[in-house]
Amino acid sequence: MKRLNFMTITVLAFAFLAAMSLSSCGEEKESTDQGPVSETPDTSVESNQESETDSEPTPIEDNTSSSSASENNGETDTGSSGESQQSPNEQEVVPSFSCAAEGWNVAPKIAGDTYILGGDILTDARIGPQDGYDRFVLEFDNAGSTPESFNIRYVFDQNGGSTTNVSDDIHLGVEVQGSIALQVVVGGSHWDVPNNVKIYDGPDSFSSPSMGNIIEARFGGSHAGIILWGIGVQEANGYRILELSNPPRLVIDICIVDDSDKLTECLNAGSSWIYPEWLAANYLTSFCETNF
Repeated sequence: MKRLNFMTITVLAFAFLAAMSLSSCGEEKESTDQGPVSETPDTSVESNQESETDSEPTPIEDNTSSSSASENNGETDTGSSGESQQSPNEQEVVPSFSCAAEGWNVAPKIAGDTYILGGDILTDARIGPQDGYDRFVLEFDNAGSTPESFNIRYVFDQNGGSTTNVSDDIHLGVEVQGSIALQVVVGGSHWDVPNNVKIYDGPDSFSSPSMGNIIEARFGGSHAGIILWGIGVQEANGYRILELSNPPRLVIDICIVDDSDKLTECLNAGSSWIYPEWLAANYLTSFCETNF
C-alpha cells in the first residue's frame, strides 16, 4: 500500500514538472516573435522631410496689379539704392522710339536773347547711329557751359542738285552732300581767342555707311563768336535738341523714318519750344508753310 502511494506521488510530480516546462517554452517563443518594443515613438528628420516633399507646394499669391505697367508708362520702380526693383515674373517694358513724340519735329530750334553770339570753345565733334535716329554731337570745353545761343533749321537746295549750301548769313559758309541739310549755327569758337590757340583740331567732315539718314556732317569754321556746321540728310525728318553736361554737349538727334504730319507738327512746335522774342511774330508759320 505504501509502495503504491509512493508511485502515485512520483507520477504526479513528473506530470507537474512536464506541464511547467511546456508553459515556459510557449512564453519564450511568443516574446521572440514580437521583437523588442521601443518606448519612444519614431520622429526622425528623414520621415518629416519625405512628408513635406511628397505634399504639393503652397501657391504663391501674385500681388502685382495688371494695370501697373500702364500707370507707370512701362517704367520700372527704383529702390533707395537706385537699382531696378523688378519682380522675376514681370517682363521689362521698353517704350518703342517714336518720331512723333513731343519735341521731335521739323521746326527750327532757335535759342538766345540776341542773334547768335558766344564764347564757348568747341573741343570735339562726332556722329553715331542710334536705335531709330542718327546722332550728331558738339562737345565744348569742360570749364565752360553749353552754348545758350544757337539757330538750327532745315535748308533746301532749290535747284534739285546733290549738295546744299549752309551759312551763318554773315561770314561763314560750307557745302554738304545731300539736297537737304540741317544748318547748325552756334554761339562760340573753335579757337582760344585771347591766347590765339586753335582748340578744335578734329576732322572737317564726317560720314558713315551705318548712318540711317545723315549723309555727311561738315565743319564750316568759326568767326566772330559764331560756329557753323552743316548736316546733309536724305530726308527732312523730325529732330530734337539735347543740352548735356559733364562735359558740356549740344546733341542733335535726327529721325531715320518719319511718318508724322510734318506740317502740323512744325506749326505746333511752339508748344514744346520757346522761341526768342526777337524773331518775327509769323516766323514759325512762314517757315513751316514755305518748306513743308
